[in-house]
Amino acid sequence: MKKICNLLICLFISSIFLVSCNDMLGVDSKRLLTEQEFGHTPNDVLYSTFGVLSQMQKLADSYVLLGELRGDLMNTSETSDLSLKEINDFAITPTNKYVNIKNYYAVINNCNYILQNLDSSVVVKGEKLQLGQMAAIKSIRAWTYMQIALNFKTAKYYTNAILTVEDSKKSYPELDITALADVLIADLLPLKNVLFQDLGTVGFYDTSYSYFPISFLLGDLYLWKGEYEKSATEYHDFMLKFGILIPGWNSSAWLTTNNTITKNANLNWMASFAPGSSEVSATITCPTEYGQKFALDTLNYQHKIVPSTQALSNWDNQIYFLNEASNAQGDLRKYGSVSWGDVVTARTGITTIFNANDITSIPPVILKYKVYNQNVVIYRNSLLYLRYAEAVNRLNKPNLAFAVLKYGLNNANMYNPKIFTANEKDASATYMDFSSVKFTNNVGIRMRGLGACDKDTLFYTFHAQNSLKDSVLYVEDLIQKELALETAFEGNRFTDLMRFTLRRIKNGEGDESYLANPISAKHVGNEAAIKTLLMNQANWYIKKE
Repeated sequence: MKKICNLLICLFISSIFLVSCNDMLGVDSKRLLTEQEFGHTPNDVLYSTFGVLSQMQKLADSYVLLGELRGDLMNTSETSDLSLKEINDFAITPTNKYVNIKNYYAVINNCNYILQNLDSSVVVKGEKLQLGQMAAIKSIRAWTYMQIALNFKTAKYYTNAILTVEDSKKSYPELDITALADVLIADLLPLKNVLFQDLGTVGFYDTSYSYFPISFLLGDLYLWKGEYEKSATEYHDFMLKFGILIPGWNSSAWLTTNNTITKNANLNWMASFAPGSSEVSATITCPTEYGQKFALDTLNYQHKIVPSTQALSNWDNQIYFLNEASNAQGDLRKYGSVSWGDVVTARTGITTIFNANDITSIPPVILKYKVYNQNVVIYRNSLLYLRYAEAVNRLNKPNLAFAVLKYGLNNANMYNPKIFTANEKDASATYMDFSSVKFTNNVGIRMRGLGACDKDTLFYTFHAQNSLKDSVLYVEDLIQKELALETAFEGNRFTDLMRFTLRRIKNGEGDESYLANPISAKHVGNEAAIKTLLMNQANWYIKKE
């Protein structure tokens, strides 16, 4: 009974925090809640946090659908509704049920209200409880602001809660991702070493995974700004502080008999993106028991969103390496990402994969979403390492970046002359220090679905190109392709392609076709029109009402 009462209180508090700009979220009262009515006890923190987390649910579907349907790895089907087709075709209208900028600003306004009224001097059991909560809430606010700028091009930036009609009529600066990154970095940096306060489970929310690690966020913000050393340093510091690695035990592997690959495989890779796993650091939790809608599961199982032909081909075209005499076609991460009926189960362990000749005639579902179990995973270890690789590659260290993909970063590999060239070593670069025993079991990301590729000298190799610039571009292409293999359907694809493309345009290394070509290719019969559309950067962003 107490749990139900607490939940009702949380729902009440979350409802009174729903205020925002007049042109984003209607304000029908001149006074919603005063500072005096907001207490400073641990319970206030607990309940107000629930309000923010419940609002985050409304962003979960949007995050995945905008990030994937606009990319090259997810497609619509004949049964898809108009809103999904609008996203897929870059023709989003104001009535699209999966896209509402007001939901983003509702989260921000909730965060602003809490931050205005938190008292960071409150000490509970010798700890400044609300300082940790301040860091947690600021992490949510920063991530949400990033989503607005990446999807809608600019975000209205404000840090005081909008509580009245008068507040909503004020002028607020419109910031693109570069300008926004500056203010968010300044806001987050003083809190990067503050430990989030774990408030335990609130309703159905495990708050320990509901915030966004500040060093990870800072790394992303610096990456968008093109400040690669700072980005790599933030990613590395996060890895080192929490011992984050790519462990080999979460790899999928074909079973062998007499050094021959059989038709059975151990599909342990799925454990790496299961919420609650040690490899997941941030999620949006989306329980539906109390009226909140979560569409991803239904859309998936009704085949209204489907893997694109390109996504399936990406996995099929890889070479699984056992040894020089024995290899197989295909990346086993395919069978943790998608599933054909009962051909592949959602369990890790020994599973017969190719036990049906007609699996391609059965429409596949995205298995990741089943493993998610009404959560959306935002940050996990593989994404962290791939973004680290992206940053260090742009620091003219393509061998180091390539090692993330193929070998794994640990003390032994960092001193292997076959992996690193002398001119890439820099003792003063702390972001290159993987000497800690925490990294001993680090493996290359490709080893999670492609066997002993660290020993592969035949298929997946990197040799210096004609110039260092060419080498950097070559490895950057490999990183972009690896993101598709490892993080497909997780919500990042479109903005990843956008970031790579904008960088190349800025550096005079290419044009909009780097994004337009792969995305238009999935629009069979309409490729030319979609490519023309995407060659104009203005069409990458959602038009505001």
